[in-house]
Amino acid sequence: MAPTAPMPQPRRTLAEQLGGALPEGIEALDEEHKRLLGDLLRDRRRRQAAALSAAAEGSLAYVPFVLRGAVRRAVGL
Repeated sequence: MAPTAPMPQPRRTLAEQLGGALPEGIEALDEEHKRLLGDLLRDRRRRQAAALSAAAEGSLAYVPFVLRGAVRRAVGL
C-alpha cells in the first residue's frame, strides 16, 4: 500500500492569526485583500521561524562539541 500524504491544515482566518478582532482599517478591506494579507502574514511568520531556528542552530557553533547534545536538550532544539 502506498503511503498517504498528510492532510493539509485548514487555513486560519486573518482574525485567527492576529488573535482577535481585526482593526477597523483592515476590516474595511475586501475579502480578497484580507486573504492576501493573511497569506503574506503566514509566509512571513514561517520565514521568521526558519530564521530563528537557523540562528539557534548556528549559535551552537560556540558551544564545545561534547556539550552540544545537552545544550540542545536544555534549550529545546
